[in-house]
Amino acid sequence: MVLGLLTASLVSIVCFIITAFMGFMMVGRTGLGQHFLFGFFTTFLVTLAQSMTMFYFIGTGKQVKDLVANHPSGKEFIQRTKVFKARVFPPALWAMLFTMATMILGGGVDTRVIPAFVHTVLATAALYFNVVAFWKEAKYMVEHNMLMEELDRFLRSAPPVPVEVVGHGVDSDGK
Repeated sequence: MVLGLLTASLVSIVCFIITAFMGFMMVGRTGLGQHFLFGFFTTFLVTLAQSMTMFYFIGTGKQVKDLVANHPSGKEFIQRTKVFKARVFPPALWAMLFTMATMILGGGVDTRVIPAFVHTVLATAALYFNVVAFWKEAKYMVEHNMLMEELDRFLRSAPPVPVEVVGHGVDSDGK
């Protein structure tokens, strides 16, 4: 899963660079259709990769929370997953937003309603946040894997926590 998410994120960065290169190499309107289609694909890929990565951290955070719910000393694991999300989510969100804005306002550049430099500035910001998001995702996915190994060792060594049975008609005397 991690490898797939990071690969999608890296491929989206490569596609972004190719799309930007296509945009700078256009002469007049020649190649506009290809630039648009590749930009559309890139926007889709960036949005998919970043949103799936966010869902990965949400899902694994929930998994950790469920695994240590009955262990009072397990709160530290939950806190660490929250730190991972706090570090990954902002650049991933900005990468998606700037990429979508670049795509949408690219149409304004084509119709000459918006100056081309706006599209270029947005593309530069989008590429920057895509690279930052990829870097942080890779770092915190590795740390998350280490956390899961540590959690596995913790759960194997921790004594089982007794679960109270409530509401089954049995009182303290067993009657």
